[in-house]
Amino acid sequence: MGSRALLAAAAVIALPVGAYIWAKAEHYPVEAVDRAQAFITLLEAGQLDKAQDLALRNEYVGRTPAEFAALMQRQLCTVDRVEWTAPPQTNGNRLRRWWNDAPVEMPEVDVEFEGACLLKVSLRYGDDGQWRVFNMQRHAG
Repeated sequence: MGSRALLAAAAVIALPVGAYIWAKAEHYPVEAVDRAQAFITLLEAGQLDKAQDLALRNEYVGRTPAEFAALMQRQLCTVDRVEWTAPPQTNGNRLRRWWNDAPVEMPEVDVEFEGACLLKVSLRYGDDGQWRVFNMQRHAG
């Protein structure tokens, strides 16, 4: 068996194995995490008006600037890293959704931060293609 045939046989085996491993790997929602981090950074910098632009206006984050400031002041703490995101979604699930012409993005993602406290930021994916903060709460672990 020549070296080309051996290389071709290795490729025939490696390609499906690689595709299987990729499909089963967990997708990390970079855009949602970046939006949650930007929201926290703006709050820490005191730029409440810009932070509120990244959020929905509801009872969880406030409908008015005054409600927003009061609620966020109560919930904000210093965080330094992302601990996890939920719900988990695999690359294969995203591929299946795309193939079936269904929305690829999950409608809601939770981003858990850790630092001086545990802080969960819940985001919802809007019709405009943007992630918006729906809720932010610190909690006990």
